[in-house]
Amino acid sequence: MTSIRVKEIRIPSVSTLHRRPSVLYTVLKSTFAALLLAVMCFFFLNACAIAVLAIAEAVRHRDVDFAMAYRDFAAPSAAGIFIILWIGALIFFFRERGR
Repeated sequence: MTSIRVKEIRIPSVSTLHRRPSVLYTVLKSTFAALLLAVMCFFFLNACAIAVLAIAEAVRHRDVDFAMAYRDFAAPSAAGIFIILWIGALIFFFRERGR
């Protein structure tokens, strides 16, 4: 059986119209991405801090306040991570918007 010849069709990229996303959409998208990653980091850091406190309590034979894990370590760390991620996400999404 012989094959059928197909013409090659090339569509120039100029003919496809893409609207650039708005600035508000870009800021909201970067804020959501940074917030999602910061919340994930908060839970991971909180679990690690609780594990370290539990080990310290077992070694020292003293009662430890586990609220210290999120109050003094996980929450401030996650807030700092959020700021760093937000700046990075803004740069990334605005560069993507410019293409």
